[in-house]
Amino acid sequence: MNNKWVKITKEALSWFAVIILAFVISAFINSQLFSIATVKEVSMQDTLYENHKLFISRRSYKKSFPKTGDIIVFYRNRKIGNFAEGFLFSLKQMLPLNSTKNSKDRLVKRVIGVPGDVVDIKDGLVYINGNPLDEPYAKGVTYEGSIDLPLTVGENQLFVLGDNREYSLDSRDFGLIDISHVEGKVVFRFFPFNKIGKLN
Repeated sequence: MNNKWVKITKEALSWFAVIILAFVISAFINSQLFSIATVKEVSMQDTLYENHKLFISRRSYKKSFPKTGDIIVFYRNRKIGNFAEGFLFSLKQMLPLNSTKNSKDRLVKRVIGVPGDVVDIKDGLVYINGNPLDEPYAKGVTYEGSIDLPLTVGENQLFVLGDNREYSLDSRDFGLIDISHVEGKVVFRFFPFNKIGKLN
């Protein structure tokens, strides 16, 4: 009987170790390589719709800066932090009872202005450095919002907008975002299956 319980205990511990290792590997991948985001709002229509699922590259901006037109995922009120902070946050996100999973702090938007750009909105159009921005992805009229325009994008900052301009909370309301809040670049949509493909 004792041998039987020893065998059961060893097997249970082995499975526990496998589960812990799987969590650690998943947290590493999620915090350093790729993460997944689910679109929860209408602000990126007609490019992205609610419940579309996206792959986020965490490496895209390690050696380069976001460009105008990039679709990014960022946190309004949280810096991404260093390796340890990112790893622990990803581990926490994987917990079944984690209450931060549904936080509205994590947003999907498009980069419009990068450092040095002068951004303005006039007559429903976006202007960058005095020139109207060609935006075939934009839906609706681009209203000015509550911030003072024109504004100059500072160092390590971004001006972001949702593609669905009449139904988007973005830099027109909360201002510029810091690059340290950017989780990564949206590179691929894997759901729904009839919309699978790269996103530029």
